[in-house]
Order: sequence, then structure tokens, then C-alpha cells
Amino acid sequence: MVRLFSSNEPIHAVGLDIGTSSIKVVQLRLEKEKIFLETYGEIALGPYAGLNVGQSIKLGDEKVIEAIGDLFKEAKITSKNAVLSISPLTTYVSLIKVPNVLDKDLVTMLPLEARKYVPVPVSEIQLDWWHIPNIDIRGEKDERMIYVVLAAVNNETLAEYSRYASKLALVNPVFEIESFSLVRSLIHNDMKMTICVDLGAQITTVSLINSGVVIDVHVIARGSQDSTIQLSRALAISVEVAEETKRTFGYLGDSSNPYVKEIMELSSYPLFGDISRLTLMYERKYNQNIEGIILTGGGARVPGVIDMFKKSVTVPVRVAGPFDQVQVPLFLKEMIDRIGPTYSVAVGLALKKLFDK
Repeated sequence: MVRLFSSNEPIHAVGLDIGTSSIKVVQLRLEKEKIFLETYGEIALGPYAGLNVGQSIKLGDEKVIEAIGDLFKEAKITSKNAVLSISPLTTYVSLIKVPNVLDKDLVTMLPLEARKYVPVPVSEIQLDWWHIPNIDIRGEKDERMIYVVLAAVNNETLAEYSRYASKLALVNPVFEIESFSLVRSLIHNDMKMTICVDLGAQITTVSLINSGVVIDVHVIARGSQDSTIQLSRALAISVEVAEETKRTFGYLGDSSNPYVKEIMELSSYPLFGDISRLTLMYERKYNQNIEGIILTGGGARVPGVIDMFKKSVTVPVRVAGPFDQVQVPLFLKEMIDRIGPTYSVAVGLALKKLFDK
């Protein structure tokens, strides 16, 4: 339940976004009905395995906990009231249609229905669901049926995150699937069919949202790291230099090297093509037009990404602004506007702790 009136005492909350190439953290404060940014930070995971900044890596528990501890110290995190993101790689989210029965009957029905959609045994996952009877998804009206959003999380993932929370001495830790955090930081409830594209290093997550509700999540096994690797190979430069080149020049290109723009574009066509095809598939599947696409994640910070993206899709596109509802110190405004897309998940996680009471 969302609190309408806050107490006089400020409430502090931390959003911890554990990605494949870095970990991001945001600490927010709710005071007198306003949300303030207290601190934020990011730490690359590559160096913890002898790799470069920007490279994806799967670290063991000890290394992840060490990295989070270092990040908390560097960012001067003071609160233990935290929400942790769950990677879409270990989750399943989809809209399904079921008979319009009482909630107590759905509790029995949905584990059986889940076997048709979730590609792992029900005993290996935790299920959650919520029905959305007031949203007309496909223009179909059948009072005998309702739409239900089904979400599943791998048990091993929950156990892994519980270990992180225990080692870090977090207070009443909460875990949330990344797509739901993005909705909280980026989407208004009056927005109809919208796609949120999280351009990560290793993967890209495409979330379909209708009226503030996530109804479908699709993971594409391509990410912004692909461009870094192609730059490194084509220009015979180190991965570290290639990553810096991508972040500095991006799709705009480097006047001193005409190949940068060409390599960036060629390396991204497969990913943007996949997103374009997925957009058309969603429009046909749900018989509704996609009103807009929001780009977020580290890949959304690459210079020229909007113009490049528009070559593949005809839907209006914009870059995420997750700090738009947060009071940011004036001296940080320019920096926050630039790095904002990277922190979309972390901001949404922290907002959950502030308002889901």
C-alpha cells in the first residue's frame, strides 16, 4: 500500500542493482513528501576477475560480496534498508489467460497452469501472480476469462541473494525482478502499450508494459559489450581502449577514425533488428500499437544511440530519466542527466522501499 502521508522522520532506502558487468547502488531519502538523492555509485566487476572495466563476468559469492562492500564504502552508503534486483536471466514473466474464478481457486490453479509456460519444474521456482481484469489487452471481452501476469524466480537465485543480504547485514531485504523496478522509476500509470529496452553489457531485456503493469519480458542474448568486442577486433586495440572509444564517440563516430562509426553501426544492427521484430510481434499479438520505447541501461548512454535506434524502429524513442521524480543537488544535475539511464533499476528498487508499505 502506498503511504499518502509520511512521518516527520525521514526514511532512507537503498536500491542495489547487481548486473553482469557492474553493480550500481542508489540511496534515497523520503522526507516531507519529497524524495532526495543522498548518494549513488557504480563498481565494475571485471577487475575482480582480472578482466577490464565493462566486461561481463559471473563471480562467486565471496567476490560479489566483496565488490558490494567496496561499493558501499566508496559511495558512503549509510542505510541497510535495501532492495536487490533479480536478473531476468533467472526469471520468467508472461501474461496468461485463465478462467475468471476466485483468488483462492487461482492459488490452486496457477501452479498447474505454470507448467505450460515456465520451462523448469515448479518445484525449482517461486511463483507470484496478479490478475488484471480492468485492462483490455487484445480488444477481447469475455467475462468468463481474465488475464493474469505470472512471474517465477529460480530458487537458487533467491538463495544466492539471501546469502548476499545476510553477509551484508541488510535489514529486511527485499528482492525484485528488474523489469518491475524499471516500471516504478520510468513509467506513468496512464501510459498505454510501452516498451522498455534495458541495454545491458551482456544481454538486453525488453519489457512490455501496459498502464503501469509488466505483461511480458523477453531477454535477447546481445548487449552493448558486442560493440566493444567488435571495435577491439576491427581496430586492433585493447578491450579497455575499445570500451572508452565506444563511450566517448559511440554512433556519432570519431573524425580521426572514420571506421568507428561504421563498426558501431554494423555491430548493433542485429540487436536493434531483434528489438524491431519483437516490437512488431507484440503489436500483432496484443492487437495494439506500441506508443513509445524507453531506452535504459549502460547502452542507452552511448552517444548517438537514439538516431541509430530510429533506423530500425518507427515507434517514438527516448532515453530514460529515472531521477526525474527525485530531488537532485544542483551541482550534480548535469552529471545525473548524463548517467541517469544506468541507474534506472537501482532508483526503482529504492523507491519500492520508500513507498511499498
